[in-house]
Amino acid sequence: MPTPQKEATVKEFTEKFSNARSIFLADFTGVNGNVITELRRGFRESKIEYRVVKNTLAKLSFDNAGIRGMEEYLEGVNSYLISYDDPAMPIKVVEKYKKELEGKFALKAAFFEGQVVKTEQMPALAKLPGKQELRAQILGMLQAPLSKLVGVLQAPVRNVVGVLKAYEAKE
Repeated sequence: MPTPQKEATVKEFTEKFSNARSIFLADFTGVNGNVITELRRGFRESKIEYRVVKNTLAKLSFDNAGIRGMEEYLEGVNSYLISYDDPAMPIKVVEKYKKELEGKFALKAAFFEGQVVKTEQMPALAKLPGKQELRAQILGMLQAPLSKLVGVLQAPVRNVVGVLKAYEAKE
Protein backbone atom coordinates (compact mmCIF):
# COMPACT_ATOMS: atom_id res chain seq x y z
CA MET A 1 0.00 0.00 0.00
CA PRO A 2 1.52 3.30 -1.04
CA THR A 3 2.22 5.79 1.70
CA PRO A 4 1.86 9.55 1.23
CA GLN A 5 5.64 9.87 1.56
CA LYS A 6 6.27 7.36 -1.26
CA GLU A 7 3.64 9.03 -3.44
CA ALA A 8 5.34 12.40 -2.87
CA THR A 9 8.73 10.87 -3.77
CA VAL A 10 7.35 9.39 -7.00
CA LYS A 11 5.74 12.71 -7.90
CA GLU A 12 8.99 14.60 -7.17
CA PHE A 13 11.14 12.23 -9.22
CA THR A 14 8.61 12.10 -12.06
CA GLU A 15 8.93 15.87 -12.35
CA LYS A 16 12.75 15.74 -12.11
CA PHE A 17 13.02 13.00 -14.75
CA SER A 18 10.59 14.82 -17.06
CA ASN A 19 12.61 18.07 -16.91
CA ALA A 20 16.08 16.50 -17.08
CA ARG A 21 18.34 16.76 -20.14
CA SER A 22 20.22 13.69 -18.90
CA ILE A 23 19.90 11.11 -16.14
CA PHE A 24 22.86 8.88 -15.32
CA LEU A 25 22.33 5.74 -13.28
CA ALA A 26 25.30 4.73 -11.11
CA ASP A 27 26.13 1.94 -8.68
CA PHE A 28 28.00 3.43 -5.72
CA THR A 29 28.61 0.19 -3.82
CA GLY A 30 31.88 0.25 -1.86
CA VAL A 31 32.65 3.94 -2.32
CA ASN A 32 34.16 5.61 0.75
CA GLY A 33 31.90 8.17 2.47
CA ASN A 34 34.55 10.90 2.16
CA VAL A 35 34.86 10.28 -1.57
CA ILE A 36 31.07 10.46 -1.97
CA THR A 37 31.10 13.79 -0.11
CA GLU A 38 33.77 15.13 -2.50
CA LEU A 39 31.86 13.78 -5.47
CA ARG A 40 28.63 15.41 -4.26
CA ARG A 41 30.49 18.71 -3.93
CA GLY A 42 31.70 18.37 -7.52
CA PHE A 43 28.18 17.63 -8.69
CA ARG A 44 26.77 20.59 -6.78
CA GLU A 45 29.38 22.96 -8.29
CA SER A 46 28.46 21.69 -11.75
CA LYS A 47 24.71 22.09 -11.10
CA ILE A 48 24.06 18.36 -11.16
CA GLU A 49 21.56 16.83 -8.78
CA TYR A 50 22.79 13.65 -7.08
CA ARG A 51 20.04 11.59 -5.50
CA VAL A 52 19.37 8.08 -4.23
CA VAL A 53 15.90 6.56 -4.42
CA LYS A 54 14.51 3.05 -4.14
CA ASN A 55 14.36 1.13 -7.42
CA THR A 56 10.60 0.54 -7.22
CA LEU A 57 9.96 4.27 -6.79
CA ALA A 58 12.43 5.11 -9.57
CA LYS A 59 10.68 2.65 -11.92
CA LEU A 60 7.31 4.28 -11.22
CA SER A 61 8.85 7.72 -11.76
CA PHE A 62 10.42 6.67 -15.08
CA ASP A 63 7.09 5.22 -16.21
CA ASN A 64 5.19 8.36 -15.19
CA ALA A 65 7.74 10.55 -17.00
CA GLY A 66 7.36 8.47 -20.16
CA ILE A 67 10.94 7.20 -20.10
CA ARG A 68 11.33 3.63 -21.35
CA GLY A 69 14.38 1.39 -21.34
CA MET A 70 15.89 2.21 -17.94
CA GLU A 71 13.95 -0.51 -16.06
CA GLU A 72 16.49 -3.24 -16.85
CA TYR A 73 19.23 -1.29 -15.00
CA LEU A 74 17.21 -0.84 -11.79
CA GLU A 75 18.89 -3.57 -9.78
CA GLY A 76 21.11 -3.27 -6.74
CA VAL A 77 22.11 0.03 -5.16
CA ASN A 78 21.59 2.96 -7.52
CA SER A 79 22.12 6.68 -7.46
CA TYR A 80 20.92 9.18 -10.02
CA LEU A 81 22.87 12.05 -11.56
CA ILE A 82 20.34 14.48 -12.97
CA SER A 83 21.39 17.35 -15.21
CA TYR A 84 18.95 20.00 -16.32
CA ASP A 85 21.43 22.19 -18.21
CA ASP A 86 24.44 20.48 -19.78
CA PRO A 87 23.61 16.82 -20.53
CA ALA A 88 27.27 15.67 -20.70
CA MET A 89 28.36 17.31 -17.44
CA PRO A 90 27.64 14.37 -15.08
CA ILE A 91 30.03 12.04 -16.87
CA LYS A 92 32.67 14.77 -17.04
CA VAL A 93 32.51 15.19 -13.25
CA VAL A 94 32.75 11.43 -12.74
CA GLU A 95 35.78 11.33 -15.05
CA LYS A 96 37.37 14.11 -13.01
CA TYR A 97 37.07 12.05 -9.82
CA LYS A 98 37.97 8.73 -11.46
CA LYS A 99 41.22 8.32 -9.50
CA GLU A 100 39.55 8.80 -6.10
CA LEU A 101 36.69 6.45 -7.05
CA GLU A 102 39.09 3.56 -7.77
CA GLY A 103 36.62 1.96 -10.17
CA LYS A 104 33.93 1.54 -7.50
CA PHE A 105 31.50 4.14 -8.83
CA ALA A 106 30.13 2.38 -11.92
CA LEU A 107 27.88 4.15 -14.40
CA LYS A 108 25.29 1.62 -15.56
CA ALA A 109 23.28 3.55 -18.11
CA ALA A 110 22.04 7.00 -18.99
CA PHE A 111 18.97 8.64 -20.43
CA PHE A 112 20.72 11.22 -22.59
CA GLU A 113 18.73 13.70 -24.70
CA GLY A 114 15.81 11.28 -25.13
CA GLN A 115 17.79 8.06 -25.68
CA VAL A 116 19.02 5.29 -23.42
CA VAL A 117 22.82 5.05 -23.51
CA LYS A 118 24.58 1.89 -22.36
CA THR A 119 27.86 1.64 -20.45
CA GLU A 120 29.86 0.88 -23.60
CA GLN A 121 28.86 4.22 -25.12
CA MET A 122 29.77 6.31 -22.04
CA PRO A 123 33.36 7.14 -23.11
CA ALA A 124 31.99 8.84 -26.23
CA LEU A 125 29.75 11.02 -24.03
CA ALA A 126 32.74 11.99 -21.88
CA LYS A 127 34.49 13.35 -24.98
CA LEU A 128 31.60 15.61 -25.98
CA PRO A 129 32.39 19.29 -25.54
CA GLY A 130 30.52 21.05 -22.76
CA LYS A 131 28.04 23.85 -23.25
CA GLN A 132 30.63 26.57 -22.60
CA GLU A 133 33.14 24.93 -24.95
CA LEU A 134 30.53 24.77 -27.72
CA ARG A 135 29.68 28.43 -27.22
CA ALA A 136 33.36 29.35 -27.47
CA GLN A 137 33.76 27.30 -30.65
CA ILE A 138 30.71 28.91 -32.25
CA LEU A 139 31.89 32.37 -31.25
CA GLY A 140 35.31 31.62 -32.75
CA MET A 141 33.72 30.45 -35.99
CA LEU A 142 31.63 33.61 -36.17
CA GLN A 143 34.59 35.89 -35.44
CA ALA A 144 37.02 34.34 -37.92
CA PRO A 145 35.33 35.58 -41.13
CA LEU A 146 34.82 39.04 -39.65
CA SER A 147 38.46 39.40 -38.64
CA LYS A 148 39.55 38.24 -42.13
CA LEU A 149 37.20 40.78 -43.69
CA VAL A 150 38.69 43.56 -41.56
CA GLY A 151 42.19 42.45 -42.65
CA VAL A 152 41.20 42.50 -46.32
CA LEU A 153 39.62 45.93 -46.00
CA GLN A 154 42.70 47.32 -44.23
CA ALA A 155 45.15 45.93 -46.82
CA PRO A 156 44.54 48.63 -49.50
CA VAL A 157 44.95 51.38 -46.89
CA ARG A 158 48.27 49.86 -45.76
CA ASN A 159 49.40 49.58 -49.37
CA VAL A 160 48.59 53.23 -50.07
CA VAL A 161 50.46 54.30 -46.93
CA GLY A 162 53.43 52.15 -47.99
CA VAL A 163 53.47 53.71 -51.47
CA LEU A 164 53.28 57.23 -50.01
CA LYS A 165 56.17 56.51 -47.62
CA ALA A 166 58.24 55.07 -50.47
CA TYR A 167 57.48 58.11 -52.61
CA GLU A 168 58.40 60.43 -49.71
CA ALA A 169 61.68 58.57 -49.13
CA LYS A 170 62.52 58.78 -52.83
CA GLU A 171 62.33 62.60 -52.86
